[in-house]
This record gives sequence, structure tokens and C-alpha cells, in this order.
Amino acid sequence: MKTERFIVTNMKCSGCVNTIKTELSLMDGISEVYIDLSKMEVTVNYSDEKLSSKDIIRKLTNIGYPLK
Repeated sequence: MKTERFIVTNMKCSGCVNTIKTELSLMDGISEVYIDLSKMEVTVNYSDEKLSSKDIIRKLTNIGYPLK
């Protein structure tokens, strides 16, 4: 299990938080998603056997929340 933090852009409200949590939680291998809206920070616990940080970054970018 691995934990990574990502600072993203475009996250402005609780709707954004819900979208990110929902979309990342659907990815096979992600077990937990924590979001700090005030810091624009997304913390993800995931299986590094199934995913890489590049997969998560790609997903964040595809749903409209690229890294800062």
C-alpha cells in the first residue's frame, strides 16, 4: 500500500470534492481518498501493484483537476 499527496487546481467547492472522491474511488486499487479543500490537496492510499501515481495524475487531469 502506498500513500501519495497531490496539489491540484480548479477545486473550488464541495461538489468538486465529491467528484474527485467518486472518480478516484472507482479506480481499481484505490482504497482511500482524503481531500483538504483549503489546501487543494488530494491524498490517496492505493495499491502500487495495480496503479502508479501517473495513473492517478492522469485521472485527475482527465476529470478537470490537473496538478498545480
